[in-house]
Amino acid sequence: MGNKIQNTENESQESKFERFIGTYRKLAQKCKDENRMLLNHVCIRVEDLDATEQLLAESFGINDFLRPGGKLFKGEKELSVTWINDEFYLELMQPKDPQTLGYDSGSQPIGHLSEVGFFVPKMEDALSHLGSLGWHVTTSIEDHGARMCKIEQRERPSGFPVELIDVEL
Repeated sequence: MGNKIQNTENESQESKFERFIGTYRKLAQKCKDENRMLLNHVCIRVEDLDATEQLLAESFGINDFLRPGGKLFKGEKELSVTWINDEFYLELMQPKDPQTLGYDSGSQPIGHLSEVGFFVPKMEDALSHLGSLGWHVTTSIEDHGARMCKIEQRERPSGFPVELIDVEL
């Protein structure tokens, strides 16, 4: 199993970050070239990033995690990311406060889906289109040369959280 995009054992965090951002920007360029949204990540809220990274590596061969730093949305403590293949990455997010939504498995807290992320060719066009379908921006930030907006469907709540990302290239 394992990640398609691998690093060397001695690779510096800075080099790892540059490699991650290079792949990220390449996918953002594909989105713009094809003028369509592209699914690029799923974010799962977890109680402990270190423990989750170790569990995923040992159990499923998902490793090579990077802590990118930078701005975070409200309620987020820290992020960890790893590419699954050339076009999709897994993002783990540890919230500032213990999770309260979801269900109790009887033995441990259950990770929650934080969002499904899409690159968009032009943020304003995507917001206009999705706004006409009842989606609303709940929060937004700009970091790493990208504008990121979390959106929700108020008229038809589905529990399907979405993040739109427009990377300046």
